[in-house]
Amino acid sequence: MKRRTLLTSIAAGAMLHPSLRALAQGGAASHLTYAQSTAVLTLDPAHGSFTGYPGGYEAALCLYDRLLDFDAAMKIVPELAESFTMADDLKSATLKLRAGVTFHDGTPFDATAVKVNFARMMDAKRNPTNRPLWDPLEGVETPDAATVVIHLRAPFAQLPNTLAHGSCAIVSPAALEKYGDTGIAQHPVGAGPFRMVSFNPGQELVVEAFDAYWGGKPGTSRITFRYIAEPATRLNALRTQAVDVIDAVPVALVGALKDDAALSLLTSPGLRPIGFALNLTRDRLKDARVREALNLAVPVELIAQKVFFGYARAPDSPLAFNTEGYHSVSRLTFDAARAKSLLAEAGFTAAKPLALALVASNGLFPNDAAVAQVVANALKQVGVDVTLTQVEGGSYWDGIRQDAAGMRWDLAMFGFNPSNASGLYALNSLFKSNVNDAARPDVWNIGRYRNAEVDQLLAKAGTAPDAGERNTALAQAQEIIWKDNPYIWLQINENISAAAKTVSGVEVWPIVFTSLRHAKAG
Repeated sequence: MKRRTLLTSIAAGAMLHPSLRALAQGGAASHLTYAQSTAVLTLDPAHGSFTGYPGGYEAALCLYDRLLDFDAAMKIVPELAESFTMADDLKSATLKLRAGVTFHDGTPFDATAVKVNFARMMDAKRNPTNRPLWDPLEGVETPDAATVVIHLRAPFAQLPNTLAHGSCAIVSPAALEKYGDTGIAQHPVGAGPFRMVSFNPGQELVVEAFDAYWGGKPGTSRITFRYIAEPATRLNALRTQAVDVIDAVPVALVGALKDDAALSLLTSPGLRPIGFALNLTRDRLKDARVREALNLAVPVELIAQKVFFGYARAPDSPLAFNTEGYHSVSRLTFDAARAKSLLAEAGFTAAKPLALALVASNGLFPNDAAVAQVVANALKQVGVDVTLTQVEGGSYWDGIRQDAAGMRWDLAMFGFNPSNASGLYALNSLFKSNVNDAARPDVWNIGRYRNAEVDQLLAKAGTAPDAGERNTALAQAQEIIWKDNPYIWLQINENISAAAKTVSGVEVWPIVFTSLRHAKAG
């Protein structure tokens, strides 16, 4: 069968991709401390996928390698697989593995290790998250120690994105046998540039350079991941040199950071549109005029400029601007008069107002409490009777991801981060029809959006052999979803981290993660 090569073999030395070459040229003895806004709780790709999020993933980027990887611009590049070749029918792929790779426990990485790891990730009981990434896989064949053939249940164009995703971190099979299927979460053994030294879940993780790493010795000898929840405390720790890197800098603190000559501001445009999902099981929200009115009522440009001081943009599509497959549809418009008119057409007046229960997180998304208040006030200005409830982060997810009978909200704040950089993954997770709208959502279609044409287009976008056909289908799906208004669309935030000027190589990825894999002090 004729095959199409997506990633070709990469030789050692000069042909290493830039980030790997930087590792090979590193070696300076140095320690870095990273103050994270979210705690690292577990370090197993399965059983919760590196909880918490994104802190666990950030630690995993140092401990584990994947078959493919992302660079800082989210371009897919080789890692443990030197080459990746997809069949023309998109139903299988052949990978040639890098030679001479060992895990931190000294055991060899080979095709058998890949097969063991894939069996864990394909098992929905072990790995209940990230199912759109792993459900398409049917099995793995290992013709020899350096070759892996992946078989798919149906054409799956997004396979490279799965293999580069954090959940494809390759764990030592010997460590799995030693620590057990649950113990590995506290005793991670990978093949990445750093190995674990100590781990106090929820508080601190210490890793050190793995001298036998195939890509060369890292530029940092030791990294400490330390959980510091309060943003002002993180910034103070950075300014007093107690830590070297921090993440999730609130826009209100950016000014103080900019004025400090010893610190660097690190930003990247995010891939996570934030909005309020509409509960489409409610009859009053099934009216297209009401959904349009709710979007017209909210001053999104004001939110971007005043709440986020320009470190956010109003979206013009269900996907963020730099997401793979993004298609611009139309700019959002603020028109309170038109919103009132549409609500009146739908039968909602001062005598009979539209009543909505808004639920928003407090501390999960950037400035979520302030944004929720702006939205609530804007809706009140057009005559909506709004009840706003703000929920602390620990219980928020379960509260919005209920079965239909347990949904206590009309509008719920949410933002999906496509952590494999794929717009198709984002749209499938948010807008593909649930199998059963009465049950808990299959992924994150919490509002129970259902459109048969969108389902067909998303299927085509993932399975059509021709890339042009896939892109066209994805663009058409975005246009329909955007015009259906299943969300009140709000903003796409920039990801903001900071580091001491003496630190280089810190990468702030569009998918929220701050990576210290290539960081170097001095």
